[in-house]
Amino acid sequence: METLFVSKDAQLKRRENTLFLTVNGMSKPYPVEKIRHIVMLSEAKMNSRILCLCGMHGIRISFFDYYGYFKGAFEPVDQSPSGRVKLEQSRCILDDKLKMVIAREIVRGAAHNMQANLLYYKYRGVDELNMPICQMDRHIDKIDKTASCEELMGVEGNLHQIYYGAWKLIDPALDFGRRIRRPPNNPVNCLISFLNQMTYTVVRHEIFKTHLDQSLSWLHSPSSNRASLSLDLAELFKPILTDALIFKMVRKGMLRENWFDQKDGVCLLSETGRKHVAMQFSTRLEETLKGRTYREWMYKEALNLERHVMGIYEYESFKRKI
Repeated sequence: METLFVSKDAQLKRRENTLFLTVNGMSKPYPVEKIRHIVMLSEAKMNSRILCLCGMHGIRISFFDYYGYFKGAFEPVDQSPSGRVKLEQSRCILDDKLKMVIAREIVRGAAHNMQANLLYYKYRGVDELNMPICQMDRHIDKIDKTASCEELMGVEGNLHQIYYGAWKLIDPALDFGRRIRRPPNNPVNCLISFLNQMTYTVVRHEIFKTHLDQSLSWLHSPSSNRASLSLDLAELFKPILTDALIFKMVRKGMLRENWFDQKDGVCLLSETGRKHVAMQFSTRLEETLKGRTYREWMYKEALNLERHVMGIYEYESFKRKI
């Protein structure tokens, strides 16, 4: 278990070189050699001793707020910095031609993975999906013709609009209306927001294992106070981790009323909901595809991008087999 998801109010303590997690008065030890990432989905108490232990062993702690949004992280000192990689990464981003090659490939991969979700259900008898799939094809054809990231993001926005609109064809319970983020207004919008944040957080952790600079991105505009490269690569995995998991939970009737707090047009996950959804996400993350877990595919994606930057081979985005 590389990532520990904590969905209840907890306290982290250090006893010698062992990490102890206390929840509801019950303490459980976790060997620091087996954990690299702790995701705090509720309030937590900790002190500098536990942070020093985590820093010493390269353990990141990610924090989510009450609304289910990632707000920050304790990050250990970069144990393998590489100025050469950062220089080459910067060069690839400052050169518009080189930048667009990667940006287009990221959107192409994300579009492929969205279509793969729809095709999965089309092949199982949902013929109504033919139209949105064809509509997406027309926008995918525009990717190579885009001249700027702004134009490319416009194509991506149109792809998402068609894709989300097709969900109700898979199951009427997936009809969530407009995509509303802050704050979400219904259970499906709530799940999309929360699971997208989880995907972003894990992608960020996997990128940290490489020499890439998190603040230098190809598709999303680099800015202060965010790891924009994680936003880039998360686009590839959200259809597989977020969307496919929502399809499963909705269609199998797994959602419960007490998973959500709904009031005045705002819908948030309750503590019970965060616990169950995080558990499902954790399980999905460790499922294997072609001999690798999805977590390992995230790391491989970041590594492939680093190798492209260094001129070892050309980057090709992760695409789920249709």
